[in-house]
Amino acid sequence: MLFTTLSAAVYGIDANLIDVEVDIGPHPVEKENFMTVGLPDAAVRESRQRIQAALRNCGFEMPRSKVTVNLAPADLKKEGSGFDLPMAMGILGAYSSLAKKDLADYVFVGELSLDGSVRGIRGALPIAVAARARKIPNLIVPEANAREAAVVSGLKVYPVRSLLQVRAKLLATTSLLPEACRFPVDPENVSGAPA
Repeated sequence: MLFTTLSAAVYGIDANLIDVEVDIGPHPVEKENFMTVGLPDAAVRESRQRIQAALRNCGFEMPRSKVTVNLAPADLKKEGSGFDLPMAMGILGAYSSLAKKDLADYVFVGELSLDGSVRGIRGALPIAVAARARKIPNLIVPEANAREAAVVSGLKVYPVRSLLQVRAKLLATTSLLPEACRFPVDPENVSGAPA
């Protein structure tokens, strides 16, 4: 089963949106096999342990199948732990643990703690600018990054504290409201703003 989510890679003051493709093999393997491809750095490769522990500690039983995660485009280096959340959501989607079959209208970023809580990341502002530029209407970010991302107008920024809260938002079982910003900025109308 293949499931895709969107995330972003930050390069200085710019960000590129990244397709996070998760494929779950049809047959069990003798021992767990979780592979990440697409030029991941050490923090991204280590996400396997964080994601598996977070899913398990949030009550999800994961069959012992081969999990392959492709971060595309493959020729851009992926750095940091912000890919944890989109990878976990891709795994849940591939295992049919989400009501939505298509998450193309969301960008996800966030580091997962072993208990499933979501930690802050760097680069929320350029990620918000990149999401808006691609006309993606929703951005799910750690609560610690919500105010920074919410200054970008034309985008709903949802602050989250846990993996379970993100899943509840996607299943529409919670009334999670977008972060409000008192001073929204339109990046296209401000000189020197990141593009």
